Amino acid sequence: MRMRIISAAALAMFSVAPAYAVTTDGYEIPYVGAFYSYEIGDSKRDSDEGQGFQINAGMPIDWGSNNALELTFFDAGREREIDGNKDYQSALSLDLVHHYGEPNTGVKYVPRFKPFLLAGLGVIQEDVRGDDHVHGGINLGAGLLFPLPWYGLGIRTEARAQAQYNDESVSGEDILVDYRVNVGLQIPLTPFFGERSAPVGKPGECEISVVDPVTGRTDCAVDTDADGIFDSVDQCPGTPPGTPVNTNGCPVGSTGTDTDGDGVPDVADRCPETKQGMTVDVAGCVVGQTMTLQGVKFHNNSAELTDASRGILDGVARTLDSQKNLAVEIGGHTDAIGTEAFNLLLSQQRAESVRQYLIGRGIASNRMTAQGYGEFQPVASNEAEAGRESNRRVEFKIIVE
Repeated sequence: MRMRIISAAALAMFSVAPAYAVTTDGYEIPYVGAFYSYEIGDSKRDSDEGQGFQINAGMPIDWGSNNALELTFFDAGREREIDGNKDYQSALSLDLVHHYGEPNTGVKYVPRFKPFLLAGLGVIQEDVRGDDHVHGGINLGAGLLFPLPWYGLGIRTEARAQAQYNDESVSGEDILVDYRVNVGLQIPLTPFFGERSAPVGKPGECEISVVDPVTGRTDCAVDTDADGIFDSVDQCPGTPPGTPVNTNGCPVGSTGTDTDGDGVPDVADRCPETKQGMTVDVAGCVVGQTMTLQGVKFHNNSAELTDASRGILDGVARTLDSQKNLAVEIGGHTDAIGTEAFNLLLSQQRAESVRQYLIGRGIASNRMTAQGYGEFQPVASNEAEAGRESNRRVEFKIIVE
């Protein structure tokens, strides 16, 4: 009987999780987890503490922010105090999990983490002294998720209290409450569901406060000068209303004034004071010059690009595709929170993440190199959050092939 319940639970978990993934309207990736469990039974039981395992499958949902539904299966055995034999317990529950914001910025040498609470309903099956019993139950819990810099993985720790109606396991007791601590690995299913294309933002969901003057939206697709080219790729911001523009947002067929004589009109020149004789790129900047990719961000403590960053990099890919004689070094930089070794690794992975995204947008891999610099090239003080945010950046160094 017990083995049939365990087999059914495992089959349910691995069949339901993909179904969630393909029907969700959100932009998050489903995940699975595997955990070691240490159980402390209700004091009214005649069995000691026990050990076992827990597996779960989760899917972020769009009921407000930072929520997910999880299907969880647990199994453990406890040794009886009287005769040394074991009692067994299995549980299958559906839980609502709420994460509290983004991972914290942390304290130096202290890992970043993401706290969460959970609550759920389920069924609990017990084998006590050879008799099988199945009851309904509820569970409450809290924990911390420690993101790792590799492929969205995370170390997850949690504590749960599981209450069940009792009519057979312990004589004279209506409710039994067991406790368990779980430690394990949470794994996103990105390899199975792929990278997500950048969605159209909803008002207020992006980390900017600019209002698009045409649409009134506050998402990341802002076109301040209303020329039909988003600010993230507009090389000529502030174009007069009604002016025909090309795909870079610059006036069609207009040469205009070129004050520094570098061959790039002032209206499109992002480096308007270039010295005579210097080789420049399409933006009028000296080849070999390093520039920061404004707005390219990652999920905290991770090399996963944000949705807004993907939109910005789409524009970068178009520029590189139109200038096939240019090659770039992609440089990743971090703040000074955490260890030097960790930050160096994270910066390398972030630079490589940008490179891989651009390769996926059709840019030849031999035109780009990725280099992580960790915390060793700050552009601002790491004492304040504003400075740390400036130091967390991706830079392009332009090279002529």
